Amino acid sequence: MECAAGLNMMARSLVHMGTHSARAAIIDLGTNTFNLLVYERDASNGLRIVHSEERPVFLGRGGIEKGMIAADALERGIRTLHDFRAIAHEHAVDHIIGFGTSALRNARNASHFVERAQRESGIAITIIPGEQEAELILAGVRQAVTFSSKPALVMDIGGGSIEFILATNKALMWKRSFELGATRLRERIPISDPITVEEEARIAAHLDDRLEPLYAIIDRHEPHVLIGSAGSFDSIAALISAERATELMPDQRDMEFSSLEFDALKERLLRMDRTARVLQPGLPEYRVDTLPYALIAIDRVLSAGGIRDMHWSKYALKEGAAVANPA
Repeated sequence: MECAAGLNMMARSLVHMGTHSARAAIIDLGTNTFNLLVYERDASNGLRIVHSEERPVFLGRGGIEKGMIAADALERGIRTLHDFRAIAHEHAVDHIIGFGTSALRNARNASHFVERAQRESGIAITIIPGEQEAELILAGVRQAVTFSSKPALVMDIGGGSIEFILATNKALMWKRSFELGATRLRERIPISDPITVEEEARIAAHLDDRLEPLYAIIDRHEPHVLIGSAGSFDSIAALISAERATELMPDQRDMEFSSLEFDALKERLLRMDRTARVLQPGLPEYRVDTLPYALIAIDRVLSAGGIRDMHWSKYALKEGAAVANPA
């Protein structure tokens, strides 16, 4: 059954943490950014976002390929948790729960970070496996995007890992997490400024070698659309909106665009140096260095399946976790 074991377990945890308040807060502790979500349920049991905030922390910087959280990254993470706790309390939230992903999953000193976070900020952090992360991402995306009876492929690019989920409007068909996030790729394959064609090919070959299980699923089920959730896709959606001479509205949860629009954007950005990318409207500076890797990864997936239709979902892991919380 779709998400059954993972989400049922998550629901029990969240119910325990959040039933005493009309509002609840979730923190997604990503490899590059920490994401805070303060929310409540409306009368129809729908999700109402009270406050949402993303902060660059770079938890994986300098240690992700060594299996460690570097000392300076650990301190940045703890400071951000203190800030998020204060913001949550301003919004009348008493209970906050955090979800650790790739950087913490693979760090030998993850338990030290979790213990400090609990002791100093009072925030309990659950480090979740990649398969469960994928389930929660899908649960979040379903709140923003309408699925059909045809298979759709969901892609969530983090700093440490990339999650892929194949699903229809009725079922989760396949899911997998790959340790191929943009920060990992950047540490494995440094690039010039701007990236060279040879470096681009090297990254593509590295991805192709490790994504063979995904390509086999794509060949078998032929997904008709690629749905990109949050993170790098937030920036891509904003950049494409700027190309269209429009802008994303604050409450906008999704956007459709074509692979041709994406390809034109990719080619333009990959030919830029860092200074030019910084000036692009809708691209925050903390994604400027990792975006080339994300663009190449998306391109490889589109090419593998000949996918022409794309969709952006603003909602991802934290909104998926919120679905399980009856606050």
